[in-house]
Amino acid sequence: ERYLAKVKALLHQELSAENGDAASLLQASNGCSKNGAYGSDEDSERAGPDGEEDSAMEMEEAAASSSSSLSVPMPRARKARRSRSNGESKKSPASSRVTRSSGRQPTILSMFSKGSNKRKSEEVNGEVKQEVMSVEKEEEELEEKEQDEKRIKIETKDGSEIKDEITQVKTTTPAKTTPPKCIDCRQYLDDPDLKFFQGDPDDALEEPEMLTDERLSLFDANEDGFESYEDLPQHKVTSFSVYDKRGHLCPFDTGLIERNIELYFSGAVKPIYDDNPCLDGGVRAKKLGPINAWWITGFDGGEKALIGFTTAFADYILMEPSEEYAPIFALMQEKIYMSKIVVEFLQNNRDVSYEDLLNKIETTVPPAGLNFNRFTEDSLLRHAQFVVEQVESYDEAGDSDEPPVLITPCMRDLIKLAGVTLGKRRAVRRQAIRHPTKIDKDKGPTKATTTKLVYLIFDTFFSEQIEKDEKEDDKENAMKRRRCGVCEVCQQPECGKCKACQNMVKFGGSGRSKQACLQRRCPNLAVREADEDEEVDDNIPEMPSPKKMLQGRKKKQNKSRISWVGEPIKSDGKKDYYQRVCIDSETLEVGDCVSVSPDDPTKPLYLARVTAMWEDSSGQMFHAHWFCPGSDTVLGATSDPLELFLVDECEDMQLSYIHGKVKVIYKAPSENWSMEGGLDMEIKMVEDDGRTYFYQMWYDQEYARFESPPKTQPTEDNKYKFCMSCTRLDEVRHKEIPKVAEPLEEGDGKMFYAMATKNGVQYRVGDGVYLLPEAFSFSVKPASPAKRPKKEAVDEELHPEHYRKYSEYIKGSNLDAPDPYRVGRIKEIFCNIRSNGKPNEADIKLRICKFYRPENTHKSMKASYHADINLLYWSDEETTVDFRAVQGRCTVVYGEDLTESIQDYSAGGLDRFYFLEAYNAKTKSFEDPPNHARSSGNKGKGKGKGKGKGKGKSSVSCEPSEQEPAELKLPKLRTLDVFSGCGGLSEGFHQAGVSETLWAIEMWEPAAQAFRLNNPGTTVFTEDCNVLLKLVMSGEKTNSLGQKLPQKGDVEMLCGGPPCQGFSGMNRFNSRTYSKFKNSLVVSFLSYCDYYRPRFFLLENVRNFVSFKRSMVLKLTLRCLVRMGYQCTFGVLQVG
Repeated sequence: ERYLAKVKALLHQELSAENGDAASLLQASNGCSKNGAYGSDEDSERAGPDGEEDSAMEMEEAAASSSSSLSVPMPRARKARRSRSNGESKKSPASSRVTRSSGRQPTILSMFSKGSNKRKSEEVNGEVKQEVMSVEKEEEELEEKEQDEKRIKIETKDGSEIKDEITQVKTTTPAKTTPPKCIDCRQYLDDPDLKFFQGDPDDALEEPEMLTDERLSLFDANEDGFESYEDLPQHKVTSFSVYDKRGHLCPFDTGLIERNIELYFSGAVKPIYDDNPCLDGGVRAKKLGPINAWWITGFDGGEKALIGFTTAFADYILMEPSEEYAPIFALMQEKIYMSKIVVEFLQNNRDVSYEDLLNKIETTVPPAGLNFNRFTEDSLLRHAQFVVEQVESYDEAGDSDEPPVLITPCMRDLIKLAGVTLGKRRAVRRQAIRHPTKIDKDKGPTKATTTKLVYLIFDTFFSEQIEKDEKEDDKENAMKRRRCGVCEVCQQPECGKCKACQNMVKFGGSGRSKQACLQRRCPNLAVREADEDEEVDDNIPEMPSPKKMLQGRKKKQNKSRISWVGEPIKSDGKKDYYQRVCIDSETLEVGDCVSVSPDDPTKPLYLARVTAMWEDSSGQMFHAHWFCPGSDTVLGATSDPLELFLVDECEDMQLSYIHGKVKVIYKAPSENWSMEGGLDMEIKMVEDDGRTYFYQMWYDQEYARFESPPKTQPTEDNKYKFCMSCTRLDEVRHKEIPKVAEPLEEGDGKMFYAMATKNGVQYRVGDGVYLLPEAFSFSVKPASPAKRPKKEAVDEELHPEHYRKYSEYIKGSNLDAPDPYRVGRIKEIFCNIRSNGKPNEADIKLRICKFYRPENTHKSMKASYHADINLLYWSDEETTVDFRAVQGRCTVVYGEDLTESIQDYSAGGLDRFYFLEAYNAKTKSFEDPPNHARSSGNKGKGKGKGKGKGKGKSSVSCEPSEQEPAELKLPKLRTLDVFSGCGGLSEGFHQAGVSETLWAIEMWEPAAQAFRLNNPGTTVFTEDCNVLLKLVMSGEKTNSLGQKLPQKGDVEMLCGGPPCQGFSGMNRFNSRTYSKFKNSLVVSFLSYCDYYRPRFFLLENVRNFVSFKRSMVLKLTLRCLVRMGYQCTFGVLQVG
């Protein structure tokens, strides 16, 4: 009330200000006393350290109240500029007062006249009611134009000192707003340190044009040195600047490239041999890129660490930055050289402590040209994330027998002190810290939709790309820490020698400690455990020493108590067969499964089924049909440790080798198997009690095939000693033995036959056969391949990099390709007669007619380049070969006798050849084939040019043995093609006549439209496969467009080729987020298979799919299919 009254009085005086009494008005308007203090006398007395601020606050409240009651516009509160001295970004309001010595003070009305009339007031019952209006936001341009702060100089009483004091006036401030950022480089647009690229000179060239400049060429037009297009050209670039699409200069180490932000660079490009960083001799280039990757090299003890960029066209090694980019580049160089020091130091010093590393860093002199004089511990901790990532990369590139550097005491201390996040890129980490909300909003690529079975198998490998269930996450968080299962250490087998291995059940131990092999400690898990100084042996229970002496090593020498139970069930010569036996008070029967102690105690226990037991002169014996553990198959360490596989291996063993009885359960597929896909089934098939296992497949060790167990049943005669492995092996051996049949006549010490068999295939007189290349030779000697000229002396100064070409090896050279099979036609089948008058049927011979391939003629290999691959030339040359050289049967006909075109004939079946001419090796000429070369059944049907008749014996011998079986008409499989593209894979199945594609999924609209045109009757879904699978799994019948979705039981065949960008050897940067997402689509494809459970499943990809990540993706894929119950195999096909 006191201030309101005072302000009202001042306003009345202001209205009559024409009388010139400005001095008193000035004093009253500021509420100043004569001694220069503000406010009333009471205020002056209590003014202390905060007295000035309290007075200013009261003055503001009075001014606001007066403006409300008098409906006079109020001036806007002004903000001070952001102070750059202390790094704060808050805007503190500045005082609107001036110093006393200025001699002039603005009036209240003049101040009010600057504001906007936005307020209304009304007086009700003598009370003043105010409606507060919002204060207008201060614009950025006005803020930059104001002074930094307004200060008031106040003299002390004696006038000897003058101090500056910032007045603070609390006003109603608007809500805080985030300063705008560049959407590419994420730099603040109002940052005064933000710099723009100044542009390229007029003579700067685009990247493709620059790369063809003769100043950068290592070879001239007459040189023949450049032969390979696999590697990108390498150049150096100086005076470079890196910028985004908007021209902002920005660093390239902040994760922008990893997030697929397009960064470009400009500079002067120089040849790779030029070490001079000046612009002389360089080619000015503009907007090189975008940058696909940046890399560091030079960890070989040299002075400098080389930094490089990779674009789609070339690799560039950085030399010196431009003047405008130098400050940005200098900040990056520190951590790059820091990582070089750490990696090189740890290469030869693996047992050093953190203090030793710190001493090495602090005593290392930085290379000349950097903007700092020495390295410090602060710089090491500041760049620890980057340094640790370099050490991780070093471990990944190391040999399998090298211990990881990451778990050394030095690196563990660094990880702990700096709070390093293992296994994550720094770019993602920084983004999560600065913008946690934006990460949640940025959806990015869709997560892979999976069934539970596929998720449990692939979770470790694609943990960031698979969509997880919250409940599943909670379960996993509560679970014990697990090894990653992906790194090279996790893929190694157990050593069998350490304490942990000796305690495992598989090595004959008790299995109580549950510890991993000491040689298979996961580095990611080891770092976490090492921080807590956990030792693997800490949790191993102490066992009495006498028991340790009795385990493992001397068990073979102990005499077990073995006694037969009951009388022999069968006596076969010298063997008495029994049904039961008692070993150390444990009874075993024929058909039980046992564990067998190996000779080498470091080997795990072998598991086998007892198929027979007997006693003979060798002692008490049993016949073991071995099981194969999953780790010994192609699955390796990805297999289920409790899953076994049947194999065709068996052996006679002594009963004393038996370690104990185990339980092996056969898990047969359920009757409703096809409808159980996608259910939440547990991945464990049996409980792990150390003595229970299961099997569901037979494994072919030669071809890495998983098949259903053979259904060979014993008979009553051999039930007491029936072995499935022996039966199958006998059948295979019986088929492999060559045999002759249908004898014809005897003459000249030979017995002739009409037929011979081998591997279940019949060969008759007149059949075409494949023979090994060494089975016979041709009369025309093959032209020797052109030899490369020997290495000549090279001028090292002119070609300084020539020493790198240390061999003449050419990858994939045609000279290294094996020769194809020889082709012949059987003329006679015979065996030589022994001295006892009986034919030697163990030595079968064939008399054949040779066929020439185009490359076997005098035209050499060049003739095959222009000829059909199925074209042969008839020859009257004959030779005798061993029947063991025969590799298969084929069909050879005279082209003129065909009733269909040659193309249709060749495409109508496998192993089909034809000839149109005969080749005379003596005259090196091509002639018409003789009449007897034609099939007798087809004579006269074609345009045969030969005349005359062949002899009866020849005609008979050349008749085809049998007609080809008629094609079976089978119903076509209802097919779903995922990642269909334009339909190439489906078209192949259509031409084979085995499938009918009813559904296809292709996300790219142009390819989907092409598929619709190629297959009008197919339902094509132009959506993300993960979204469609989620719809089907949730029970939806149609998608958003109303298209009917296939349901369980509808799909009989599933085929597809998941995107190969992440696996392809052509992609140098397959570890980026985009490539990882593409790789995770394999998981989605397998989830389709698990949900629909089709009869047939085919996955196609590039050759690197087999070797990618140490074959982990292939192994996990097979692991999924085997767990689903599929018979499966894989192969690398020749598709060129």
